[in-house]
Amino acid sequence: MSPTDIVRAIRVRTQKQLIPDVPKRWLPQFTFGLQAYGLKAFQSATGNARMVVANTNTAARKSERLLANTELANLFGDVFDTLKLVKPSSYVNVDHSDMNRLTALVGAVQTGKGRALPCLVATTYSDRLPGEGSLKSTPRTNNLRRARTEVRKAQSFTGHYIDALQDFHDRLGFWPRLVFDRGFGNESLVTHLQAEGAVFYIRLKAGRFVEFDGQRTEIKQLRENDTVVKLFGLRLRVVRSSKSHRAKEPWYILTNDFSSTRNKIVKIYYHRFEIEETFRDIKHIWELKRTRLNRPNSLKVILWFVSIGIALLYLATKGDKQRPTNPKKQTSWLRQAYELLQQATSLLLWGGV
Repeated sequence: MSPTDIVRAIRVRTQKQLIPDVPKRWLPQFTFGLQAYGLKAFQSATGNARMVVANTNTAARKSERLLANTELANLFGDVFDTLKLVKPSSYVNVDHSDMNRLTALVGAVQTGKGRALPCLVATTYSDRLPGEGSLKSTPRTNNLRRARTEVRKAQSFTGHYIDALQDFHDRLGFWPRLVFDRGFGNESLVTHLQAEGAVFYIRLKAGRFVEFDGQRTEIKQLRENDTVVKLFGLRLRVVRSSKSHRAKEPWYILTNDFSSTRNKIVKIYYHRFEIEETFRDIKHIWELKRTRLNRPNSLKVILWFVSIGIALLYLATKGDKQRPTNPKKQTSWLRQAYELLQQATSLLLWGGV
């Protein structure tokens, strides 16, 4: 695919699928934000705005209004769904990522091509802020800590991501299959998803206790690689992966999927790591490691634009990548697609397109 092809494909998808679903009053902000944040590396909130709007003061005001727009932030999921990337048969990896003292809960559709496609974004204050009086504490972190205290009075961190997942279901009208890393295997989440009829796969620590044959047993002591256990009063399944030269320790996967084979469940979990690679790309290709935002809504807006940008690049290239002559120099389809887009920008600048 040439740089001009990728620009044309993104333009068509945007105009035919995304734009018609954006409320007219928010359309100028949406198109501005997609240009400023969705398809460009992050410099700063106003710095990116100035790449789109020549007047410095106008750019700053447009950026401030956009990042404070909670109503638009809550509509992004519906707009994203016009791309039809999430289906009832989809596997959606769910994980947290800290971004300079704010935390994002992200759900991302497995592609089987090394990078997952973010389709759920919810943000809050990080639980990893330095304590007051710490050498790492700053006026900014002090303000974030105070804001976090007020937010947590109304909703716990666990309650935040359970509500985000339930909103995800309500938005779609169905539950895709959900794949979680360690840290999500708590009673509140497991019992909620079970009651809702959602299929889930959660990695547990080897020392986690479950009930087996009426006895409290560590899962690493289970003799079989596929065992029915009880946890939180629920009948569930623990699947253990095999050791290999790449995985020195097995995975212990808790699931309520009783129909898939053990090998299938291990393969589903193998593709969970696509979200880790996507997080790296978001932080290093889109440069969101630079963010110093003070409000979760600001991060939510920017992350949604980046997520839509990733989805557009995937649809434009079908997740394919060129194979280099040297296998050690392989790059992901996402990096290649992003670089093609930047080439197109350079060609336009110098009159090559």
